Amino acid sequence: MQLVVEGIRIDVRSLGGIATTIAFPEWSLCIDLGVVTQAALRCDTVAFTHAHADHVSGLNQFLGVRRLYGMRPPRLITSAAIAGPMQRLVDAMGELQGRPFESVVEGVEPDGEIEVGRGLRLRPFPVVHQEHAVGWSLVRRVQKLRPAYVGLPGPEIARLKADDSVELFDPIDDPLIAVTGDTQAEGLDLSHPWVRRARVLMIETTFLDDERRDSNAAKVGKHVHLDDLPAILAGVEARAVVLYHVSQVYRPAEVESAIRGRIPEAWRNRVHVVVPGDDERL
Repeated sequence: MQLVVEGIRIDVRSLGGIATTIAFPEWSLCIDLGVVTQAALRCDTVAFTHAHADHVSGLNQFLGVRRLYGMRPPRLITSAAIAGPMQRLVDAMGELQGRPFESVVEGVEPDGEIEVGRGLRLRPFPVVHQEHAVGWSLVRRVQKLRPAYVGLPGPEIARLKADDSVELFDPIDDPLIAVTGDTQAEGLDLSHPWVRRARVLMIETTFLDDERRDSNAAKVGKHVHLDDLPAILAGVEARAVVLYHVSQVYRPAEVESAIRGRIPEAWRNRVHVVVPGDDERL
């Protein structure tokens, strides 16, 4: 499914328990790799929210096809806690192929960040799912002219820029998108400004119906239920929200009608839904 949300192109395939892959072609960035898509294959960086099979199962094919096509070894990014096991997985796949893969897994500490090109930084944020699971926020760092220099003529700005003793600009972080990965609603940490103020927030929303709410299926599996959304949305400033990772128990026709009927009115025109097709089921 291809979306353009707040000017951001998103190519996403997501069916809870089967496969989730979210590609951002503009940034050559993919988050999770449950299945290889054409858009994901062209991404030079892949960040994993966690290591459940439906989020990592496309990695072997991804590495193999990129090498077959003569593409550069991709960057693979995880939370620091699982970087070692993920590297061992990459090494084992290369050993089975008879030729090691050159990709190196880069781990990011809980309060850290990693540059992914063109002033872009990935930052992890806490979620509650598998141990060491994280969400990812993509932040663009820009330079903003300090108020004292606003309005100066161009030649004067140029002269000051050439003076190393003058600091003309302040770095400003512009949070572009935040992706929760799999998470339980309780414990999803929206306090970080790069999550709360992200232009687009992608929230996994696995369960939609009363039966699975009443049976606590979401809490048992540590996933978000549709009824958790009002409390989550009340804590964010996103211009738009994308719901994904819908469970395979729902048919495509059920998904959008269930969601549209229960979204807070203030958000109805800002919510986009990734509806899995029947062809994505196994």
